Amino acid sequence: MQTKLSRRYRVKAGVPTLILLEGSNGSVLTRGGVERALADPKGTGFPWRPPHPKATLEDGPLLPCGASESNEPMLHEELRHCYKAVYFSAHWCPPCKAFTPQLIDTYQRIRERGHDFEVIFVSSDRSEESYKTHTDTMPWLRIPFAQEERRQKLARALDVQAIPTLVILDPRDNIITTEGRTEVLEDPEGLNFPWTNRPVNILTEKYTTSLHDAPAIILFVEGEDSEIQFGESVLLPAAELYDRQRPDYDPNCDDLDDQLQFFIALDCETSDILREFIGLDDAVPLLTAIDIPRGQYAVMEDGAEISEESVQLFVEQFCAGKLATINIAAVHKDKSDSSSAKATTIPQGTSKTE
Repeated sequence: MQTKLSRRYRVKAGVPTLILLEGSNGSVLTRGGVERALADPKGTGFPWRPPHPKATLEDGPLLPCGASESNEPMLHEELRHCYKAVYFSAHWCPPCKAFTPQLIDTYQRIRERGHDFEVIFVSSDRSEESYKTHTDTMPWLRIPFAQEERRQKLARALDVQAIPTLVILDPRDNIITTEGRTEVLEDPEGLNFPWTNRPVNILTEKYTTSLHDAPAIILFVEGEDSEIQFGESVLLPAAELYDRQRPDYDPNCDDLDDQLQFFIALDCETSDILREFIGLDDAVPLLTAIDIPRGQYAVMEDGAEISEESVQLFVEQFCAGKLATINIAAVHKDKSDSSSAKATTIPQGTSKTE
């Protein structure tokens, strides 16, 4: 249970960690409960609900960075149709220096695909000179260095605990995810942008841990844009129907207990490691039902056409327990003379071992 909760809430800072949840729906109120409690020992401001970020974003102009296409300041109102990423960083921070070029590349790729997307830089630099050096290479917007109080308010509003942090906001400035940095690192092409909870996702390293919690329908493809579109076209109707038919369906719930997941797996290291672990060949397209918690998997019969209708039937048969399954542990036992305990060991990461 502890491991599962740590994965679900992405607890990385160790102990003590105090995360406050909304009682009505389980959504995260604040991840910085320890800091809030220490700063407010009498609990006067409990439950330390952060202010909405919109008020801070509206509190003055947003200035262009050095590599921006525009030289004109912009008001928040002009971004009302945009998805936004608020980037907390500093020039003195080594992880920030490493991440900023990656974010620039992903930012440009997302915009080239036609998405309305903007990044707003919030500095933790120690001097205006360092701040200017940091922003000279950035192609997006920034909050002025002199507006320290505004920057601090925004950090509180978005519950920022460390840098670099990238928070993704929807067009109404509601938080989509505070884990934007992880999303960029695991999805540098921005294929799952804006990284909301979706019925069908591209299988990235982020999602491999969720495969240990619940079964998944996974379509393996080469990775061309046309194949991704094909994958979405055949998986999405089945995923949406599955969600509608679940008696406990809640579109805002991210609890994966036994909830069937749907993924498109591209030709990449994550897919290679999963194939190797499961015992799948390199055929594409390949439709599979993989149930790591139960140690089983099934594959659509060789030569069958993958279509909206056949995927729907495959999902129905899997849910009804009518598919012929193969034991994952048996696959590993066939590959080596290791003990059954060793054969059933499931890798928790995506790093290959020799």
